[in-house]
This record gives sequence, structure tokens and C-alpha cells, in this order.
Amino acid sequence: MPVLITHNIATELHISNGSIGRLVRIVTDDDQNLQNTHNFSHPKFPTNTVYITQPLYALVELPQSKLTSCLTNLQPTIVPIVPQQKTIKIDLKSFITPAQKRFLNNKTSITISRTQLPIVPAYAMTTHKCQGKTLPYGIIDLVPPPYSKSDLANVYVPISRFTSRNTMSILRHFPRSVLDQKPHPDMISELKRLENLYEQNQDII
Repeated sequence: MPVLITHNIATELHISNGSIGRLVRIVTDDDQNLQNTHNFSHPKFPTNTVYITQPLYALVELPQSKLTSCLTNLQPTIVPIVPQQKTIKIDLKSFITPAQKRFLNNKTSITISRTQLPIVPAYAMTTHKCQGKTLPYGIIDLVPPPYSKSDLANVYVPISRFTSRNTMSILRHFPRSVLDQKPHPDMISELKRLENLYEQNQDII
């Protein structure tokens, strides 16, 4: 399936947050998984259900990767992606009662560590994730989410990801107002600043 890399693994090799690839295989430790197989019985799951408790790595095909040579026993564009650990600190101050706070010795924050493969399915992606990419084809939705603030980028970015209108389809009817937005004042100021810099550099040359 198509996947998105969610961490900067090797930016110099174009294996970074937002890179699009294709999941080829998840490699697991068979011995470890056999030891941790639980007896599971549920009508919605087959009797031979096996829990994969810890994948060793995932093989992902990344055509845009800049590896100069293929890895051992792998095609040139296939890269192993290993699990990564991430630590999250959570403030519990607004969630616990004074009694619970005393039970925790007045500590109002906890630290959680999790280890997982830094990939997510890429059948669909947000405007921010597709920014800067050139996509071969796709379907876009221009209807803004409920209660969202109008933003010209939410329209311009998805429309401009494709090389031709023939490779893009619009999912559903959308209000004309999303096309009548004006650029943010900060964007206009920045464009003027860059234009002034360009003119100054031209005088120097």
C-alpha cells in the first residue's frame, strides 16, 4: 500500500518526513512472535490469529531516494525503515482531582515512550503533507472543514500538485467563495519584501 514517512530518517537521501513510498513487506522476528502468541477466540477473528508484538523493520520502496547503490539483497529503491522511539510528556493538571494529585506525590505530568514504525497509510493526505510534492494523479476535496478559517493555501496547494488538469478530479461540488479568497496580508508583505530585495540586487549587479 502507499505510505508516508513520518520522521526525518535521512534527509540527504530524501528519506524524510512526508516522503511517499510503497510498503513492500513488514519483517518480524518469527521466534519472538511465536513466544508471544496469545490464545485468542472471537467470532470476528480466525482461530489462527497471531499478534505481531514487535516488527524488526519495514521494507518501503522509495523511488525518489538518492541511495547511490542498492542494499544487500534489495532492489535499489527499497529501503528498510526501522521502528523509532518517541517520548511524549503529558500535563495532567487539568485532568486529575486533588486526591489523585496527592496519590501521585504532587506530580502533575507523566512521560510516555512508544516505539513504532514511522510510516502511515497514504491513500489520502492533508494539504500540509502534500505541500511541495508533484503527484501523478489524484482526487481533491475543496469543501472546507466545518468551523475552519478560510485559507487560500487550502485551495491553491491541492490544485497545484498535479502536472495537468487531466490527472486531477474534484470530489464534489464546492462553494465558489473558496476561490474568491484574497491572500493573507502577511503574504503580500513578504512578497513585497522579496521584490524590494530583488530590485536592490539588480542595482548591485
